[in-house]
Amino acid sequence: SIEKKGGSTEPKSISVCVVGLGNIGYPTACHISNHGFSVRGYDCDEKKTTGVNAFSAFNEWTKVPESEIYVICVNSGWKNGKPCMSNVFDTCRKIRERSKKPLVCIESTVSVGTCRKLGKMFDSVSLVYVPHRYWSGDPERHGVKQIRVMGALDEESLVKAKKFYSALEIPVYTVTSIEVAETIKIAENAYRFVQIAFVEELKLLCEKTGIPFDEVRRGANTKWNISLLEVCEGIGGECLPKDIRYLTWLGEAPLLGGAIEADKRYIEHLAK
Repeated sequence: SIEKKGGSTEPKSISVCVVGLGNIGYPTACHISNHGFSVRGYDCDEKKTTGVNAFSAFNEWTKVPESEIYVICVNSGWKNGKPCMSNVFDTCRKIRERSKKPLVCIESTVSVGTCRKLGKMFDSVSLVYVPHRYWSGDPERHGVKQIRVMGALDEESLVKAKKFYSALEIPVYTVTSIEVAETIKIAENAYRFVQIAFVEELKLLCEKTGIPFDEVRRGANTKWNISLLEVCEGIGGECLPKDIRYLTWLGEAPLLGGAIEADKRYIEHLAK
């Protein structure tokens, strides 16, 4: 069983497989290993498994031992104008063929409705959605060990996963359904996208009228409930541009569409 004694975790015989050893998966696997679990990591990219010493790493799925718990940290995408969950579904197919009744913890960002479909792939599974909030820019404060939302397929899944994440000393905020958790994750990143797009558009308006943007920003931020962000070189990275589109996929969202267009105009302006 998963237990904590004397305020710290004891070594455990429970096996955990982390699938996807990129910017999120690797530190996650290290964290789980540091808390006494028997960890094995898998990534199809040999570069991400070479030289790993903190845990056993494999780039061939057939060589990965069967595990009791699987933590999915693979990339999701946006392809041909719609969410692309092929990596997540492929991972669950692999797990289904290997384990009879595993606990599957999905930390990858997914579109709403994905986890329910994944659960139907298994004859018997405990499945939860626990989206990561890892930020590589400051892993000490915003790394693996920070509060997450957690949604589950059923009560049994929730109980098992809460014990696991408690043993990892990762606090969780449980929500009533797995779809709520899916929506929260993409709402968080869409909100951030809109914040950035707003200041991008404001800067363009300031430039057009000859008003110093930096002074406007500093002055506005003296108000207690205002926090205008700094402007960078457009909204890049793998997460924000993709995740806001996951939210627009749910239905008509003119505000979100406007934010996407605002960022596009800003990037085009910088290229001139």
